[in-house]
Amino acid sequence: MSSKYWHGFQRTALYAAVAIVASAPALAQNTTAAVAGRITGADGKPVAGATVSILHRESGSASTLVTDNEGRYVARGLRVGGPYIITVSKGADREVRDGLFLALAESLNLDVSLGGAATALSTVTVTGQSQAASKFNSSTMGAGTSIGRQELDAYASIARNLQDYARSDPRISQTDKERGAISALGQNVRFNAITVDGVRTNDTFGLEDNNLPTAKQPISIDAIQSVQVNLSNYDVTQQGYTGANINAVTKSGTNEFKGSVYYVYRDDSMAGDRFDRVKGTYFAPPKFKEDTKGFVLGGPIIKDKLFFFGSYEELRSSRSAPSFGPTGSALTNVAITPAQIAAAQQVAKDKYGIDIGSPDVPSGVELVVKDYLLKLDWNINDKHRASLRLAKTEQGEPTFAGFNANSLSMSSYWWTQKKVIETAVGQWFADWTPDFSTEFKISNRKFDSSPTNNANLPQIALVYQSDATNRVDRTLFLGTENSRHFNVLGTKTLDAYLAGNWALDDHELKFGGDYSKNDTFNAFLQNTKGTYTFRGVDPAALWAAGKPTSYTVQLPLNGGVIDQGAANWSLQNLGLFVQDTWTVNKDLTLTGGIRIDKASTGDKPLFNQAALTKFGYDNSQTIDGQDLVQPRFGFNYAIRSADKRRTQVRGGFGLFQGAAANVWLSNPYSNTGMATATLSCNQTSPLCPPTLLFTSDTANQPTITGVPPAANVDFISGNLKQPSVWKLNLGVDTELPWMGLVAGAEWLHTKTKDGIFYKQLNLGAPSVTAFDGRDMFYNAAGLSRNCWVAGDASATTGCGASARDKRDRAYGNAFLAERTSQGGGNALTLSLTSPAKQGLGWSVAYTRTSADEVSPLTSSTSSSNYANRAILNPNEEVNATSASLIRDRFNGSLNWSKAFVGAYKTTFGLFYEGRSGKPYSWTFKNDMNGDGVIGNDLMYIPKAPGSGEVIFRGTTASGLTPAQAEAKFWEVVDADSALSSAKGGVVARNTSLSKFTNSFDLRISQEIPGFRPSQKGVVTFDILNVGNLLNKRWGRIDEIPFTAGGGNGGNRRGFVNFAGMENGKYVYSVIGADDYETRQARGESQWAVQVTVRYEF
Repeated sequence: MSSKYWHGFQRTALYAAVAIVASAPALAQNTTAAVAGRITGADGKPVAGATVSILHRESGSASTLVTDNEGRYVARGLRVGGPYIITVSKGADREVRDGLFLALAESLNLDVSLGGAATALSTVTVTGQSQAASKFNSSTMGAGTSIGRQELDAYASIARNLQDYARSDPRISQTDKERGAISALGQNVRFNAITVDGVRTNDTFGLEDNNLPTAKQPISIDAIQSVQVNLSNYDVTQQGYTGANINAVTKSGTNEFKGSVYYVYRDDSMAGDRFDRVKGTYFAPPKFKEDTKGFVLGGPIIKDKLFFFGSYEELRSSRSAPSFGPTGSALTNVAITPAQIAAAQQVAKDKYGIDIGSPDVPSGVELVVKDYLLKLDWNINDKHRASLRLAKTEQGEPTFAGFNANSLSMSSYWWTQKKVIETAVGQWFADWTPDFSTEFKISNRKFDSSPTNNANLPQIALVYQSDATNRVDRTLFLGTENSRHFNVLGTKTLDAYLAGNWALDDHELKFGGDYSKNDTFNAFLQNTKGTYTFRGVDPAALWAAGKPTSYTVQLPLNGGVIDQGAANWSLQNLGLFVQDTWTVNKDLTLTGGIRIDKASTGDKPLFNQAALTKFGYDNSQTIDGQDLVQPRFGFNYAIRSADKRRTQVRGGFGLFQGAAANVWLSNPYSNTGMATATLSCNQTSPLCPPTLLFTSDTANQPTITGVPPAANVDFISGNLKQPSVWKLNLGVDTELPWMGLVAGAEWLHTKTKDGIFYKQLNLGAPSVTAFDGRDMFYNAAGLSRNCWVAGDASATTGCGASARDKRDRAYGNAFLAERTSQGGGNALTLSLTSPAKQGLGWSVAYTRTSADEVSPLTSSTSSSNYANRAILNPNEEVNATSASLIRDRFNGSLNWSKAFVGAYKTTFGLFYEGRSGKPYSWTFKNDMNGDGVIGNDLMYIPKAPGSGEVIFRGTTASGLTPAQAEAKFWEVVDADSALSSAKGGVVARNTSLSKFTNSFDLRISQEIPGFRPSQKGVVTFDILNVGNLLNKRWGRIDEIPFTAGGGNGGNRRGFVNFAGMENGKYVYSVIGADDYETRQARGESQWAVQVTVRYEF
């Protein structure tokens, strides 16, 4: 193809893409398979005009093509799976390939030679299995993993979700098994995309760590046909993620009625004992029962023409009970006594006439999730195929907030989260000519979520002050949790996609567009019912007196209503793309293309002129009109050898735009500073007036005389864009001389182009810059050691200490979402795979990863994203180790299947993961720099013992003299390499790792005879963490918890409280270092067994 012709076609294709998108909205992520190849004669020359017939045996779906002048053909939009029969013929020459299976989003290379002695006037049948899933495929360029139905059936998954199977890719780690969070290449867990039938199944608003809007996967794993995990797929239709895309396709009906009914069960007797780290003993898991029942059924409505597939699944689980309890309970003890709880209950009843409940989870409280799915497939003719899928998920999830190593909560603090998701997806595949085909998809999704609270009360926190026995504060939460005071979420999402594929000799052109519109209503207004803290030796007595130590309430401004503080807005994205796949020769394939995404928002937040004047930023700024051009390139080169062993070199590079959690982009609509304002007071500044008294009447919360309302404002920087990352990979795969083994090595590099971090604009000027370069925001009293004598963690009551002392008190928080281009990483993977032979297949892999980021972006709110980052100075743009990094990861799988009795198979599937622990930072346990954030300040480590750079202080709470405090300090420092290497400076963020962890998961399945020869039963045992079943110490996940190191989130560890300054030196109050926590809220550190009984017909 001439250069002149090519450049002309690029312009024509791009204009065509614009026209396509103008006529219809769009989506992406492939849902089909393809077959392509070249037909040659016995002389090796191309055979033009040969007929290629492709038949899906089970449904009768057929496609017929004719080869071009170069003998090439390509068929797209084919059903995933098989078996397929592909017949190639011309004249008397005919050859058949039978038993072929096609993998999701992959193209099977099938070259055929006609005219030899074997094929003249005869038929040769060759049976093969899943050739497209082979590593050696010219379409394989980027990094990723294909997972077929066989793998889904082979390996254990108690959660029955796609994330459990995505971890088979060695670059993906389940960083939080409790929440189901996965990280790809050490990137943020919210930067993944999960698509089913090409439609985003994600939590589009971005609240959930597991990337899903519900507690379980919205579509049953039994309804999934195939899965593809993409990390660097350079196809221009790939969009909406910078981490990983987990792309699945649902099953379809066939010409035979097929289905299954199943029941899945587990309870507390099928789970290992929990570990009490304080006592070093074990205790039985909380009582729970969890069962799932469902069915799948598919078949013909009209044979060879119209098919249906349906599924229903219902999960009921009572396993949400927390693992913490009061002193003396059988749970992990929190240092709050039953007598203290009884005192709080008595105050509630006698003084205020309210019921705050108890900390005991009642029996019969269940998570309930129901999934419905119906899919229709229509073979219109051999040139056109269409499908329609309808799905609905309903969920009610009880939530028991407020439980951790230092806090408990009462039942009045709990709630049930109600969620409903409804989705409709339509697809149309058309072959207009042998060389030109199109694919069109359109979907609509509606999601609603709101809490049903157990009480209508203010939030009340009774804080039992630290003392010599208990060196940290403990908190008992009751009333209505403050984030549930006014919390309603609703989204409506329209997606559509249209693309054409045009084969031109040795080029295949793809062009088209996609469009997404997401309408959001989000009311997340905290403290509207009032939030009270009572902190002291006897906080229940303070509550009885009605005297809070701190109080916060959010109220409407200017006679308005609280509803005006809700975010109500829309985000649209238009994507255009064009791509050329060039088969240079039989060994080399190149792909190059460009994708352009353009965002628009329409509505803007209510403009706040006063905030613009004060902070210099326009709060009505959005990402409207911002676009991104994303070039992408990939290659695959097959190296031929005399012994016919296959080797390929593959790779590529490209730019990928992801999607910021919509909640981050929604915050400026919620926090304009024009609709609501927050009043707060405490024991320092501003002081709570003596007239302030607690009231349980949520509609009449007190205002504070003399305390001006503080407006909260969120801003988006003018240069902020959707997250985007450059990716580059280079891989080599080769067949070894022994047993068909395939060895692989791959390097994957990422570099952030557009990232996000948060700044606090209302800090005020620092009062002093300390000797280590740290800006301090306390007033003079807060910097004086005399203010910190009585307590370890906080300034003495009445001493006049004030954090953020020079802030503008007309405002509370003023957060700016800012762009950064820092961050990135590298991953090197080595793998060895054995193809399945005689029912046995296995693979092993090791990945070493490094990853950096400016902000971990751990949460949905601006305040948490700002506070949950360990820092030297608050608004710094500093690149450091990613909070989601898994530095070293080993994984392996083994699958063996054998029929011992008749045709009924016994199958064993074993999956192993060994990985480094998550990173954490060493920080002060209290607010060290006076920026109003507790526990996020990185520690300064003196040069050596006795250097005099800091002053060590003894306190009654720690029970240490100054000399003992210094000795204790150096004992901790010398025991940790990150602290030791930081001597004479500030320890960097996330330089320490939690403990290495190992786990083995086993699935054992046994087929048994059914009532008819064509039917069978299957009994399956899933055993998670088999090692822990053998030894209670094995398989535990011990790590620094997210809430350690202080009052805010983040993986932080601390053993020093800031206690003021003297002569320019820090004063250190040394206490015991935060201990590791055994992650076991959902039994993730223990063995667990789940039994499934299935009848297939």
